[in-house]
Amino acid sequence: MQGFEPVTLTWAGAEYTVPADKQMMLIARIEDALTYNPATGEHDDQALSVLFRKKGPPHSRLAAALGAALRYAGAKVEDAEIYLAIQNDLANQSRDNRFMIIQSTIVALLSIISPPAAKAVTGKGDDTPKKG
Repeated sequence: MQGFEPVTLTWAGAEYTVPADKQMMLIARIEDALTYNPATGEHDDQALSVLFRKKGPPHSRLAAALGAALRYAGAKVEDAEIYLAIQNDLANQSRDNRFMIIQSTIVALLSIISPPAAKAVTGKGDDTPKKG
């Protein structure tokens, strides 16, 4: 499907791939996980806005979004397991590497919900000549 590419997610040493033509329902699930506020019963913001917040998305929403993606791709994993893995990784990383864990999760989710935004953030897939 033009614009989308297969996305491979890794969890616990296993790879899970979502084909390009199966991503729209996954996008909806990720958006729900990132934006739904159970206190109000509404969606607070756009998913991209949540991912691009200055201080990053709440870790619980990030875990829920990644969990939705992994389960959609066939993994057997709970959101709480992902949340604790993120917290353990953050606690055990050096100060310089702490934000790399969150950033790599954000990029993985971006590659699903907005391939153009993921390419802009990573610089991958940009064939235009650089000025300079």
